[in-house]
Amino acid sequence: MSSWANRHIITKRNISQIPQEFRPQIIPRVARPEVVISESFQESLKNEIVLNTTITNNIINNTKTTINPRQYVTKKIDTMLNPSAFELAHNNKSYVFVILRHLRNIRDNDLWISSYNSIRKFYTNKIVIIDDNSSINTVDGKLVNTEVIRSEFNGAGEILPYYYFLKYKWADKMIFLHDSMFINRLFTDNELEGNIKFHWHFEKGYITDLGKINTYLSQLNNSRELQEFATNSTWYGCFGATSICDLDVVLQLENKYKLFSNLVMLIRVRKDRELFERILGIVLYYEQIFDDFTKCSNFGDILKYPGAFDSQNNNMETAAHIISQVGYNTAVIKVWRGR
Repeated sequence: MSSWANRHIITKRNISQIPQEFRPQIIPRVARPEVVISESFQESLKNEIVLNTTITNNIINNTKTTINPRQYVTKKIDTMLNPSAFELAHNNKSYVFVILRHLRNIRDNDLWISSYNSIRKFYTNKIVIIDDNSSINTVDGKLVNTEVIRSEFNGAGEILPYYYFLKYKWADKMIFLHDSMFINRLFTDNELEGNIKFHWHFEKGYITDLGKINTYLSQLNNSRELQEFATNSTWYGCFGATSICDLDVVLQLENKYKLFSNLVMLIRVRKDRELFERILGIVLYYEQIFDDFTKCSNFGDILKYPGAFDSQNNNMETAAHIISQVGYNTAVIKVWRGR
């Protein structure tokens, strides 16, 4: 049949045949004004229903409200340096700050951003952010003098700052923070003294499984002496494995025991990470690196920290208020998110 005979049959036009300037603008559904307004209304209506139900029945509703990413605004990254911030150095040694980050949802962005901002409030030193197996993507923004490493050792957690410090040797000393830890004031000279200082410690009595600790110690060089020491001697664990640590200490422990290169391959889950808190303390005490047995940490026993392990203490502002109320003097503050 000829094209003349088909002239009245409607055909679908290929959009590529339309000049670019005349093509219709395609707006994704999530960006359409009517959809945004509708979803906002539905969210407000749902919250009102939940609130009214709670008041009426005088009970606590334990159901977690789902956060709409388009409605939740995270903290902003400070892109301008504080005029009073300065480069931290002590005893002619350079310092690097390392933040260990793990994000499960969009609200966790508040943690690492607050941690980063708190450092920049006081110090201009290089910051390294180590991302350990975050389950969401994040935009790192305009970070100042900062490097981001996405670790290939998923779940290794607290050992990663030591492993990458050993690998890249950013400075003479490392100040290691979790993304749930923040700088509250300047460090004092006394807090910067020594080859290594935990932020907080805990006593040997708080151990989960000495047999499993010895199993992990058996994977290290010169392990027999460490196993005997762990069982029969007194030592303190390092809470969160966080510390102010000299590169020479990291090199010493790696050269003698292969502490970081061996264990980074084994640590995968939370129980493993808890064992590392203890193993780090065991090895350091066995090597007698601390000048004073009772002064391994700058801020004492973690169990004496105001609001320790309280899930209500879950943001930097709350944590700062709690310690100010009781006069707890610390350069590092900590929150608990139960991740």
